[in-house]
Amino acid sequence: MKLPPPKTKGNVSVEEALKLRKTTRTLSAKNIGLPNVSQLLWALQGVSWVEKLAEGKSVPHRTAPSAGKTFPLEIYVALRKGLFHYEPKKHVICQLNEKDIRSELSKAAFSPPNKEAVEKAPLTVVVPADNKKALRASPLLENAVRFVHLEAGHAAQNLILQATALGLGACTITSYNTAMVYEALKIPYDHRPIYLIPIGLPEKDN
Repeated sequence: MKLPPPKTKGNVSVEEALKLRKTTRTLSAKNIGLPNVSQLLWALQGVSWVEKLAEGKSVPHRTAPSAGKTFPLEIYVALRKGLFHYEPKKHVICQLNEKDIRSELSKAAFSPPNKEAVEKAPLTVVVPADNKKALRASPLLENAVRFVHLEAGHAAQNLILQATALGLGACTITSYNTAMVYEALKIPYDHRPIYLIPIGLPEKDN
């Protein structure tokens, strides 16, 4: 599914977004629209610029920095219409199945408010790291793990600030049953989950 082009100018400054940002777990089930989904995914891991290299090669850089230009993060998107995988270079989401997995995925979260947020939010973004790509940044496992968690933090901050600028609520969930996330998503085992991030309109605004 081709996503609408992302905007590079908005009505909320970075400073305002930082001031307004807060964790929101009480989210409306109301659809947030494809343009918002597009903008959020671009802020998370979209291509921001392309570096030209020798011999006609190039590196499409993302909106978040990556150790060694390895870009190990994979992005999965849980919507009512099913589970999708985000492909930054083409700015598209590819449907993996037509099943609404949000209810099943919500069971992986440990706390009741987080469970409710995942089950009700119209969009939950799952951010795993591709272990094979992560190891390209360093032969030392300790460094690779550190790098990939730092990168996930950079990307998640982009996402939640963009959500704030769009008037949306979001919460970053890092306490969950990993095995249940794998079971709900049916993703490869070398795609190790780091974040579950439900996003939607704050309930109080509806």
